[in-house]
Amino acid sequence: MNAPRALRRALFPALVLAALVASCGEEAPLSIDWGTTTPVSGTVVGDVVEVTAGPAGGRFVLTTIVDPPVGGTGYAVTGDVRYEDVTGQGFLEMWSFFEGDGAYFSRTLDTAGPLAALSGSSPPRAFALPFLLEGAPAAPEALEIAVVLPGAGTVAVGPLTLGPLDGVTSTTGVWWTDSTGGLIGGIGGSVVGVLAALGVWLVARGRRRDAVLGAMWVGLGAGIVTFAVGLYAVVDGQGYGVYYPLLLLGGLLALVCGLGYPVIRRRYEAVELRRMHALDAA
Repeated sequence: MNAPRALRRALFPALVLAALVASCGEEAPLSIDWGTTTPVSGTVVGDVVEVTAGPAGGRFVLTTIVDPPVGGTGYAVTGDVRYEDVTGQGFLEMWSFFEGDGAYFSRTLDTAGPLAALSGSSPPRAFALPFLLEGAPAAPEALEIAVVLPGAGTVAVGPLTLGPLDGVTSTTGVWWTDSTGGLIGGIGGSVVGVLAALGVWLVARGRRRDAVLGAMWVGLGAGIVTFAVGLYAVVDGQGYGVYYPLLLLGGLLALVCGLGYPVIRRRYEAVELRRMHALDAA
């Protein structure tokens, strides 16, 4: 959708309702809950299944879906994944088995978005394992979902949903990659730090009162807007590298400027009062 972000935010509830209405009468997606489905590998902890690999890594099959209820142009398995201290580049994997036509895999090996690879550590984020049925003679006999790690690491996978392919893409719709998000956070934090230091220097000397207080108002507004965009990024399904720097920078700006404004104003008033007393004494 190419509508402005603000319009998308305003229309989001209506779009969700429209999607629900449009889905009435269609076959409901298949859900796999680890509370009722025993995983082949890993340990169920709450509503997730955790797998932990040693230095040699390994392939950990989570479940096999026999005679999956799929059709149309394709299908996708979606859910949330969290991982810690993953060495190298791991991934989630789905094998689609077709009668007399072999097997084909889908893997999360992208750089960002729901198809991003598993590397390092990440809080829960959305993932997708799509498969396009283009040229396939029939629906698959079975689907096998697995976690593949080249080395040590822990991966926790939440409940799975098998549904239509519609809306599942690679990096389409991703605002920026995780590396770009790191640059945004680093550069933004540095700029805020330099401006804060300059403001402290000016306040201590009682200079540029109107400019500093005006900048505080601008910073407060920018912080609120940035934080709101970060919240929308979460709702929009963006990755950690997108929403985290927005929430962090926006929250810091809003807090620092919002709480600091009355303190700085009183500081300027105190400096001005001392200046007036000095003039009176002279």
